[in-house]
Amino acid sequence: MCTDLRLVRLSDLHVSARTLDFSFETQSQIEIVPRGQQWQAAATDGALSWSNHLGFVALNGLGFPDYFADGLNEAGLSVGTLWLPETKLPATAPAGVTPAIDFLSVAGWLLGTCASVQEVKTALSSVRVWNPPLRVLWPAQRPMPKGLEALADWAIPEHLAIHDAHGHDLVVEFLDGQMRVHDNPAGVLTNSPTFDWHLTNLRNYVGLTNVEDQPYSLSGIAVTPTGNGTGLLGMPGDVTPPSRFVRATVMAQTVTAAADAHAAINQAFHCLNLVSVPRHLAASGDYTQWSVARDHDNRVLYVRAYDSWATDAHDLAALGVTSEGARRTLAMPAVVTPTG
Repeated sequence: MCTDLRLVRLSDLHVSARTLDFSFETQSQIEIVPRGQQWQAAATDGALSWSNHLGFVALNGLGFPDYFADGLNEAGLSVGTLWLPETKLPATAPAGVTPAIDFLSVAGWLLGTCASVQEVKTALSSVRVWNPPLRVLWPAQRPMPKGLEALADWAIPEHLAIHDAHGHDLVVEFLDGQMRVHDNPAGVLTNSPTFDWHLTNLRNYVGLTNVEDQPYSLSGIAVTPTGNGTGLLGMPGDVTPPSRFVRATVMAQTVTAAADAHAAINQAFHCLNLVSVPRHLAASGDYTQWSVARDHDNRVLYVRAYDSWATDAHDLAALGVTSEGARRTLAMPAVVTPTG
């Protein structure tokens, strides 16, 4: 379970945010990736290789340093991966003359080579995407952690939420072996079902608004609202993907002003509070392990972790990603122990 949103009504500020929800401990770290790194997709006929001409900061996971669950690059483009069980890609690279790339490499490739949503569309049309199980991708010389062994034969099923600094939003899904690319007017993505289903489902909530209801007469009986927020009566409150999609869409549509980027980032994190999943709430074990907010204009990635009360700000320029240099890893926000 994950939720991604952009505050689409802020015309002069481009801010997005997401939660990462999972039951398996992802053990994510923050990767600082300057320009000029050399990359190789998983070995197969015609495997893609590339050098990133754009630096980025990203969060890895599952013990794979090059699998990026989310990131922001120096051009203000972000790529996030969210769980989608309907994903169906071949386990071996399909035949073709275009280069092949495994799905877990796609986010890093796009972050390192694309500056806009339009460039993402062009790039994706130039490759063959396949999705081998984790066992195939795991380095042979490194023992697999016992906690990951249960997932070793899985091919991770995910779709992509992509935003840029120009206010463009994109969803990319892989269904029945075919790539489907959707412009995303809502600026929101969650999980199952597929994106087009969620847009249709919004028709069930056309009456949701942050405008307060007014008293009215019901057969001569005066009926008054019970309190503030009456325009949002009927907004679903559970943690299923359809309900989180509706809540996130309502929030993205009702945030119409922010004094500056700091205020917009603050608002984005507060929006995530309404879709975050606490530990022990879902019987599956899924919970919000970390959250990020992305300032696409100033190129700053903000990170929060479940057990930390801190928010770490990662300024891409200050971290040196816009020049060539050594790649390095940072820890997630530290756990703060209350005193007194």
